[in-house]
Amino acid sequence: MDKILVNYEDLLNTYKSKPAGLLASQKYQDWFPIKKSSVLAGIIADLMGDGHLQGKPKLRLDYTSNSKEELERFNSKIYQLFNIQGKIRSCTTNNYGTMNLGINNAILTRTLILLGVPSGAKVNKNFSIPNWILTNKNYFSRFVNRLFSCEASIDVKYKCIDFKMHKNKDIAKEGKIFFEQIRFYLQKHFNITSTNVFLSGENKKANGETSVGLRFKIKNKQSLINFYKYIKFDEKEKQNKLKLIGSTLLQPFLHQS
Repeated sequence: MDKILVNYEDLLNTYKSKPAGLLASQKYQDWFPIKKSSVLAGIIADLMGDGHLQGKPKLRLDYTSNSKEELERFNSKIYQLFNIQGKIRSCTTNNYGTMNLGINNAILTRTLILLGVPSGAKVNKNFSIPNWILTNKNYFSRFVNRLFSCEASIDVKYKCIDFKMHKNKDIAKEGKIFFEQIRFYLQKHFNITSTNVFLSGENKKANGETSVGLRFKIKNKQSLINFYKYIKFDEKEKQNKLKLIGSTLLQPFLHQS
């Protein structure tokens, strides 16, 4: 039972009316019970990074990228676990060339919320990494691989991995817990050390709310080698930049691998 995360009964309990829940979800019963897997850990990380779960008024999810290949990858992982697929469309609300994969499925959204994926604006919510991911080396490696592929950058000049996410200034202190979870288990599982978490820049919105960047860097030589060995980046450009750092810091290791 320790491998089971969500049962069908757990889903039905999210409905005010159990008969209504049965009617809405009957054809998805074969999803359950949902068990731990590296694929699921990656999906949760994707949605904590470049994804968005909408709770109201319509339960749905979106995953955003400027790479169609990346959207197709995410789509295939959803299909692998849940046997459903979304649709890719261009985003017309910005000029960054981003695209969006949308999945209009309330049962999937309810299930992902049960699995620990935050709904609504993540900048205004505190959330944590599920314990089953934190305590398992393989699941945690996949989680960090995907979250950093979404949210980290590689600074070739200063030879570091820079991880940053934004949080509403009013809850920034609580938001640091998420970062501390990552730092602690990077050290525990892979002997990867990082800087302390620090604040970086403020962004005041039209509604008067202010967000701040929460951030840490990985710049220790052995830590970068360990990241390259045990985690890596799925995102090709970032992985290539990590290899560029290898022209100096990682060269001895790259010759051996």
